Amino acid sequence: MSSRKKIQELVGQFTKVYSESPWYGDSILGIINRVTDDAAFWQPNKNAHSIAQIVWHMIYWRQALIKRLEGDSVYKPSMKSEDNWSNDGKLKTTSWKNIKELLTESQEKLTTLLDKQDDSLLDKAYTEKATYEELITGIFQHDLYHLGQIAYLKSIHSSK
Repeated sequence: MSSRKKIQELVGQFTKVYSESPWYGDSILGIINRVTDDAAFWQPNKNAHSIAQIVWHMIYWRQALIKRLEGDSVYKPSMKSEDNWSNDGKLKTTSWKNIKELLTESQEKLTTLLDKQDDSLLDKAYTEKATYEELITGIFQHDLYHLGQIAYLKSIHSSK
């Protein structure tokens, strides 16, 4: 039987950063649960994304891994998809509460599906240019990158 050590470490990191006490400070859930509806859809200027758009974008890219782990080899995320950076008008009809619930749902699916794997998954090709390990760590890094943006936008909004 293959080892599960690396997979378990990755699941642990996703969990710690999402809802526990990561080394750097507040978790994803800790930050987004303190974002008001007004702050979620606020944009500091017309070229900037709102917090709701950023969270939606995070969910969209998490789907690349979730769909593949569910057995869907046809799903391909695209930078050009309107779901990649959805507009606030569409997202307001979804509601900030539902967007947060969708992020939690993606977290539960992602960690549950990963936890069923063993380390042999990590060396398998996701695409011609990337392994599953590169995809998984890329999504993790992507989440952290956008978490910094969310925290910054939240702090700017609360000081205005």
